[in-house]
Order: sequence, then structure tokens, then C-alpha cells
Amino acid sequence: MRFSPLIRISLALMLITTTVLLTAELIGLTPNEADRILDARKTLCESMAVQFSSLAAKNDMSTIEETLQALVERDADILSAGIRRSDGSLLAEAGAHEVNWEAMPADLSTPTNAQVPIFNGESRWGTVEVRFTPVTPDSLLSLWKSSLFRLTLFVAVVGFVLYTLFMRKALRELDPTSVVPARVKYALDVLAEGVILVDDKGEIVLANATFSEKLGHGADTLVGRKASELKWMSLETGEPVEDLPWLRAMREGQRQSGVPMSVQSRDGSRQLFVVSGAPILDGKGNSRGGVATFNDVTELERKNHQLEETLRLLKESRDEVERQNRELKIMADQDPLTRCLNRRAFFQRLERQYIKASAGGADLACVMCDIDHFKTFNDQYGHAVGDKVLEKVAEVLRGSLNANELICRYGGEEFCIIVPGVDESQAIERAQAMRRAIEEAAGSTIRITSQKSITASFGVSCLSMGARESSDLLNQADKALYVSKDAGRNRVTLWDPVQASQQPLAV
Repeated sequence: MRFSPLIRISLALMLITTTVLLTAELIGLTPNEADRILDARKTLCESMAVQFSSLAAKNDMSTIEETLQALVERDADILSAGIRRSDGSLLAEAGAHEVNWEAMPADLSTPTNAQVPIFNGESRWGTVEVRFTPVTPDSLLSLWKSSLFRLTLFVAVVGFVLYTLFMRKALRELDPTSVVPARVKYALDVLAEGVILVDDKGEIVLANATFSEKLGHGADTLVGRKASELKWMSLETGEPVEDLPWLRAMREGQRQSGVPMSVQSRDGSRQLFVVSGAPILDGKGNSRGGVATFNDVTELERKNHQLEETLRLLKESRDEVERQNRELKIMADQDPLTRCLNRRAFFQRLERQYIKASAGGADLACVMCDIDHFKTFNDQYGHAVGDKVLEKVAEVLRGSLNANELICRYGGEEFCIIVPGVDESQAIERAQAMRRAIEEAAGSTIRITSQKSITASFGVSCLSMGARESSDLLNQADKALYVSKDAGRNRVTLWDPVQASQQPLAV
């Protein structure tokens, strides 16, 4: 809990007063209560000795005992008393004297154990022994009986009340905020942004209502406190801000604006501000203090975080939609079993390849591939085995292609491959490589029986062979494929435009 300046000053003055009072007691400037008590005890003991000496001379023991008893009962400081003969025997006592009395050397007294000799004539008759309570308080009750304690407590309580009343009136005249006219204070209090005025030491001399409410403090508890004590943090780095905008403005004599900072309010929450500072100059241009304004952006930052989170979710949603669209496009363009292009997508790409090659004078090769005896796989071993054969052959063919080359599942077990930029000999070489790869890789991976393996027949055609349309290129390669199948399968046949009316050449 942070007290107001009024309470803090009054407490300080009260502590100073009580300290002075106790110091005076320590150095002996005030009456010493302990000395007074000891003097009173000494006088009492001497009076008792005189009285008991007179009674001893008359041998009036009953009066001595009555006097001892009355003395103990009436004086709260006396615990017990007794008359002891010279031989050490206890002649009379009042109170539990044997229990309370502490054995002492002859005629030696202490503040709690007093011994006074009694004479009968010229000879010593005995000793008066009196057991007193301790002079120094040893309990709260005894402490309360101490006049010094009660005086100190009285001065502390009454002094604090009087100092508070006096300082309240004095601070009205000395309050640093009193230099600000009431109309100016009212104008600052109705502002939506927080405002503080600081002196040349950086201490707050005025805080408007908005700033006080944002931080959860009363305006009077902020006055006199250094604004830097509020533990400002940078919004950009999250580190404590040492060079605060208003201090920098006072030091450099120039306005500082737009500094994002945060501060912890009294309830533990963090308030976010955009802070500006400006120096307050006197007539000679010297800095006499500064003013700082605090634009609360806590809600704005919260909205920004919400917006950023929404944008993040939208981006994730958009990315997911794009991913699904890519998957849908792939599903729309691909054959699901072999992952090769379907006929629709293939013909679109083929037409672009054909137009590009024709316009650029480049060659374009078409390779038709058909799995040998595929119907036998389905008939003898079932469609599941047939699908495995298709998948493996398609995998081998796809692995033989570059990025700009196309492969399509043209029919049930027939594939069409477009290879741009190769001539007839290169196309034949590529087709032969595919045929061997199917026979070796696919045949060894999916071997149904020891007598039956996987092979494929190929037909090859090139744009340079006279195809006027893309469909002509496909038809030529397809016819060359059937020549391979008729010639015994598992081979490559090149379409020959010269012998178009005859049987094409099988290689």
C-alpha cells in the first residue's frame, strides 16, 4: 500500500519528534523515573529502619510484624519484607519473603533487594530486608505503567493527528499542482488521453484523471513519485525503457512523439500506450520540466492481434483450399490407377506441344506402348493382378521421362508418350530403353508364374514423317504399334512414311 504524501510527511514528523524525546531521555535531559523510584525506596527503607530500631528497643515485636504486613499490602512495589537477626534467623516477615529474597552480602543493597541495619542502642540488633519489584519494566503491563512510555505514546498519537491537520493546510499552499489553474486541471481531466506533468527531476507534479484511472492509482498517490518508477516496457523489444520520451525531450529540448510502450497497472494488467513527450521551458529557454501524453492503444492492439489471428486462419484456409484445388486438378487430369494423364488432359497438352514444335521447326516424337497379353492376366489371375501390372508398367514408363515429356493412359492397357525435341533414331533409342526397363523391372517385380512375365510392344512416329495434325502423329504411332504386336510382340516398330501403303518397319 502506498500512502499519500500527506500521511508520509505526518508520519515522518511524528517519528522525528519521538526520536528527539527518547534522545533527551537517553542523555539525561528529562527526569529519570528510575532514579526517582530508587530515591523513594531508599527513603522508605531508612524510615523503616528508624521506626523498627525504636520498636526493637521496646521489644515490641507485634507492632513490627503489623507494620511489615501493612507495608507489603499497601505498596504494590514491595513483594515481601522481613526482619533478620544478626545470627541469620528470620524474626518476622510479610509476604513470601523466604521465597522472594535473594541472599546478599552484608549491608549490600540492589534496586530490588534492600538491606538496612537496625540498632538497639549502640549494638546492631538486626536487619530490615525489603524485596522490591524490578525498576525496569519486564512486561507489557509494567511497560504501560512507565511514564516515559505513556508520554512517548501520547506525543506520537497526538503529534501525528496535529501534524496531519497542520500539513493538510500547509500542502494546500505548497502543493505543486496548485500552480496549475483549476480550469486547466479540469481541461486535462476531460481529455481522452492520459497526461502527466513532471518537474526537472522527473517527479510527477500533476496526473490527469484518465492517466490515473488507466493505472488504477489515485492522482494524489502519483504526485511526488518519479514517473520512471512505473516500469515502462518497450512494445517492440519487450525490454525495460530507460530513456523515456519525456526525459529525452527535457534533455534535448525537442519534442519526442510516437513511442510505443506498456506499463503494468495496479491490478496486474498491462496497458499499452503510444507516448509523446515535450519539454517545458522557462523564459530563458532552460528546461523546467516536461509534459507527457499517453494515447491508450490497448484495445487497438487487441483488435490487431485478433485481426492477425484471423488473417493467419484465412491464410491457412486459403492454403488448404489451394492444396485441395491442386489435388482436384491432379485428380481431374490423372488416371487414378496409373497416375498418368487421362485422355482429356493429354490431348490439351499434346495440342500445345504440336503447335509449338510445328511453329519452331522442332521435331516431336510419339511413342505408343501396349502391354503384351494383358487380357490373359485379367482372365487367368483376376483384375487385381491386372491392376498391379498396369501400375508397375506405368511406374517404369514415368521413371523414364523428363519434366517436359508427356505420358497418357491411352486405352485399357495402352500408353501414349510424347517426347519433344528428338529425331527418329533418338525416339527409337528411347522406346527400346522403355521396353527393356519394362521387361527387366516390371517383369521381375510382378512375375505371375515361372513361364509368364511382363513385356510390352511399342510403335514410334515423328513429326518429321509428315503428320499434318496431332491426330496424324498418334495414328501413325498406333499403326506402328500393331505391326510390333503382329510381328511377335516385345519389340519397337518405327512408322515409315515411304512404305505407308505397305507394312511399316519393325526393329
